[in-house]
Amino acid sequence: MHYGWIIVIACLVIGVAGYGTYFCFTLFYIHLVAEFGWSRSLVSGAMSLGLVTYGLFALPMGWCADQFGPRRTVIVGGTLFGLGTALGSLISEAWHLYALYGGLSAVGMGAVWAPLVATVSRWFDASRRGTAIGIAVLGSGSGIFFMAPLAEILIVQFGWRNAYLWLGLIAGMAIVVSAMFLTRDPSEKGVRPYGTANEPLKIHTKASVQKGFADFVRVPLFWQMCLSFGLWWFAAAIAYIQMAPYMLEKGFTSTIVAALVTLYGGGNCFGRVAMGRLCDTLGPQRTYQVSLIISATAMAALASGDGFIWLAIAAIVLGFGIGGASTQITTVSIELFGTGAAGALMGAVLAIVGLVGAGGPLASGFIRDITLSYTSAIYMAAVVFLAAMALSFGMRQR
Repeated sequence: MHYGWIIVIACLVIGVAGYGTYFCFTLFYIHLVAEFGWSRSLVSGAMSLGLVTYGLFALPMGWCADQFGPRRTVIVGGTLFGLGTALGSLISEAWHLYALYGGLSAVGMGAVWAPLVATVSRWFDASRRGTAIGIAVLGSGSGIFFMAPLAEILIVQFGWRNAYLWLGLIAGMAIVVSAMFLTRDPSEKGVRPYGTANEPLKIHTKASVQKGFADFVRVPLFWQMCLSFGLWWFAAAIAYIQMAPYMLEKGFTSTIVAALVTLYGGGNCFGRVAMGRLCDTLGPQRTYQVSLIISATAMAALASGDGFIWLAIAAIVLGFGIGGASTQITTVSIELFGTGAAGALMGAVLAIVGLVGAGGPLASGFIRDITLSYTSAIYMAAVVFLAAMALSFGMRQR
C-alpha cells in the first residue's frame, strides 16, 4: 500500500480525537449555564475566542510543519490540546473557560488542520487529492459522531468535570500516537505522490516554501477566497455550537439531543467523502458551491421545523453540506496556490477564516439573549452560507 494512505489514516484518527472532542463543547454548554448561571453569550464567547486562537495559531503551526515537519508539530499540538481539555475539569470561573477552551485547547487545535491537509496534499496527485483529503479530514466531521456518544455517557455517569478529564487524556494520547506516522514529503520516503508514477520525483525546499508564502498573501484573490471561507465558517460554527441548545429549547431531552448531534456528525462524515469524490470530477470550486447551497437549504429547514423526524433529516443534510464544503477549503486553496508552501498557505487561510468565523457563536448567543430564541440566528446562518457562495464566483488565477 502506498504510504500516502498511511498518512490519510493517521490524519483521520487525529481529526476524530481533536475535532470530535473540541466540538463536544455543545454538550457541555447547557451544564455550564446551569451550574454557574452564566449567560449564553458569555459561554458562546469562549467558543468565539477559541476560533480566533485556533485560526491565529494555525499560521505558525502550518509554518512549523513546512520547516520542521508535521510529526513534531502535531505532537506538540496534541499535547497542548489534551492538557487544555483535561484541565476543563477544574473550571470554576468564567476566565478559566476562556483560558482553557478559548486558549490552551485552541492553541493545540491549531496543529490539527493546516499541517495535516498540507501533508496529504503533497502525497497525492491533483486527480486523486479530493478523495484523499475528503477521507483525511473525515475525522473533523465524523469525530463528533464518535465522540458525542462517549461524551454523553461520561457526563451522565461521572459528571461533566470528569468527562472533560477523560476526554482530554483519550484525545491527547490518540493525537500524539497518530502523529508518529506523519511524514512531510513523499521524497523523504523515496516515492512519488500517489497517482504520479511516471513523473520526476519532486523535492520541496525551504527556499520554495518561503517564496510561495510571500507570493500568495499579496494576491487579492487570496483575500476573496479567505473571506468566502470565513463566512462559511461563521455560519457552520453556529451549527456546531448552538445545535444542542437549540434542540433543548424545542423540548427534547439531552439523550435525544445527543442523538441528533450524532446524526449531524454522520451526515458530515458522509459529506466529506462524497463531495471529496465529486471534487475529483466536478472540480473544487463547483463542489464547494454545491455544498454551500445544500448547507443554506438545510439550515433554513432546521430553523423552520419542530418534529423529531424533520429535525433529524435537516441535521443529516446540514452535516452533509458543511462537511462537503469543509473538504473544499483545502482543494480550492491548493488548486489556486499550489503545494510549495502548503503548510503556511493553509495556516494563513485558517487564521483569516478563524477571525471571520469567530463572530458566528458570539452573534448567535447574543441574538438568543435578546430574542430568547435561536430561530433568528439559525436563519441568519442560512443567509451567510449564501453570501459565502456569492463570493466564491470568479475565483481564478489571472
